[in-house]
Amino acid sequence: MTAKRDELLAHDADGIREFDNALPRWWLYGFYFTIGFAIVYFANYHILSTPVFGRATLTAEYADDVKRAAASQPRPAPGASMAVVALTDAHGLEEGKEIFEGPTNVCFSCHRADLGGLVGPNLTDAYWLHGCTAAELVANVKTGFPAKGMLPFGTGQKLTDEQVLQVVSYVLSKRGSNPANPKPIETERDQLCK
Repeated sequence: MTAKRDELLAHDADGIREFDNALPRWWLYGFYFTIGFAIVYFANYHILSTPVFGRATLTAEYADDVKRAAASQPRPAPGASMAVVALTDAHGLEEGKEIFEGPTNVCFSCHRADLGGLVGPNLTDAYWLHGCTAAELVANVKTGFPAKGMLPFGTGQKLTDEQVLQVVSYVLSKRGSNPANPKPIETERDQLCK
């Protein structure tokens, strides 16, 4: 016995009965086309080592993008280091102060707004933990010291390279400012910076 088309079926679900209505052919052919397209696309871009349809595989595109990004970054010659010079202009120092005290960065919460030190060390005296030069301080701010509670702030984490240099320049400009009630010198802060 063949089923009759376009009739109300006998079963129901919660009082809802189903009408047997065949899908239009154009809809079915479109659905089959999308299935076929998905299979060809997946095979072309994810399975074949050399795609049939012209574009490189996703892995090759990624490797190419990494090469282009690496080539666009300035790199020092082997054995040489890039010179980092602290800013001295008023605008750069003011920007550094705004970043240091800003609500999105938490520098002041550990080092105090006057840089006298709280949880973190005093940044106004001559005794430092991890270097004295602008280049060393830039590297410290970028990488942070997670074991001591300082998060990394550079290389795309929170601050741009220019902002890191502005903060470091502001900190260096405050060396010797002698704030009220500074944090005492810890025994581990034995590197004398002049």
